[in-house]
Amino acid sequence: MELKGIYAPIPTPFTSDGSLDLPSLRTNLDAWTRSPLDGLVVCGSNGEQPFLEPEERALLVRTVRDRSGSRFPLVAGATQPTTRGTLELARRLADAGADALLLLPPHYFKGDPEGIRDYFVDVADHAPLPVVLYNMPANTGVNLGTDLILSLAEHPRIRGIKDTGGDITQLTVLCARRPEGFAVFCGSGNYFLPALAVGADGGTLGVANLYPGACDALRSAFREGRMKEARDLQHRLLEVSDAITRRHGVPGLKALMDHKGLYGGPCRPPLRPASPETVRRILEVDGKAHLDEGEEWRR
Repeated sequence: MELKGIYAPIPTPFTSDGSLDLPSLRTNLDAWTRSPLDGLVVCGSNGEQPFLEPEERALLVRTVRDRSGSRFPLVAGATQPTTRGTLELARRLADAGADALLLLPPHYFKGDPEGIRDYFVDVADHAPLPVVLYNMPANTGVNLGTDLILSLAEHPRIRGIKDTGGDITQLTVLCARRPEGFAVFCGSGNYFLPALAVGADGGTLGVANLYPGACDALRSAFREGRMKEARDLQHRLLEVSDAITRRHGVPGLKALMDHKGLYGGPCRPPLRPASPETVRRILEVDGKAHLDEGEEWRR
């Protein structure tokens, strides 16, 4: 599996009673298969992974694989509090059709970088799928530093990283010093162009659930040297991306999906729905960005 391009970390649809809404997931997948997306992340942060039981994660991966066939590489969130639990879940996700595992560091007990390293190595050694590191210090309170990441990158079954830390210096160092075959993905549409400029292979972008066409156009403009166009797209994507990630999170993303012909639906408690005022602000930001014209797949 080669990691590159634009991946969407897809939300998990729920019904009003908090159950998985698999029919709505299939409907969303029918739309995403028409889009220029290169891959999907299932059971990540946007998928509300801390609130999903292991059997639910496996069911979600199987549903995505069955509906989308071989259209997308699937990276599945497999983090559990223990190494044993992670390996048990990894086997379920492999059986369900995942192509790689997305792993946050263990983060309840902090201050043991060697323990964090051992966790990733043990999973990579024994799991049936390759591993993608997931650095998200805002949620875990743990930043995977460059020395640790580059050390782990030498492992043949650790294939890349999704770095959502927002530290462009760290991202640049990773791109400059990584071994061949280790992919570096930025984890936010807020800085997709800067990440490409320092050598990132792609991005796992919440905003790509709605605007993969704009993300793809930005990437193409960058590759072809049309920097003014690339900068303009980044500025427009920034406003929407920031509204549905850093500022308003998964409830904001789901609310905007509901207004764009996709199913967002409710979050699983304790996440609360976006308030009417929040939705109004998100729609105002989205309207000013004028990004819909490049997203024919939603129509």
